[in-house]
Amino acid sequence: MSRMFGYILAAILVVLAASTTYLLWTMAGWRVGVQIVAILLVGAIGEHYVSGQGYYHYTDSKTNGFFVGRVPLWIPFMWVFAVQGTLVFSLMMGLPAAAAILSSGLLGAVLDLVAIERILSRERALWTWTPVDNGYLGFLPAQVDRFTAPPGNYLVWLIFPVIANWLLYGMIMLFP
Repeated sequence: MSRMFGYILAAILVVLAASTTYLLWTMAGWRVGVQIVAILLVGAIGEHYVSGQGYYHYTDSKTNGFFVGRVPLWIPFMWVFAVQGTLVFSLMMGLPAAAAILSSGLLGAVLDLVAIERILSRERALWTWTPVDNGYLGFLPAQVDRFTAPPGNYLVWLIFPVIANWLLYGMIMLFP
């Protein structure tokens, strides 16, 4: 896989993040800017810190494109798109605000389990997790244990969209 893949992925995710930001901007205005800053900071700093702890590491720049510290440039934009996109999707399905926010967390975890970890980590090897004996959920039979990452990773994908989207909703309520 060439370096171009990482550059293209970054460009695509910047456009997707800008699209979800625009859609939310029409509803929430300037408050979306605060949410984006929070997501980008947590996404960049959190990923930089955690990836340095040895649980996982991003592969070299020949596949991931530009890096900011230990984190590929496209990762924080993936977080913006995933967090906002799951909320936009939930709202488009007609869910009320509170249900859409909770749904964004569930959709985020499912997205990570079904697509992000499976495709970008397992198949494309854009990052690798520290291997453990008997899989991350060793008590499950091997044919059922399809987790590419530790369960805590999926928990973050469940909780972080909810927190970031509650932040946005809270600002809408506090600053009408």
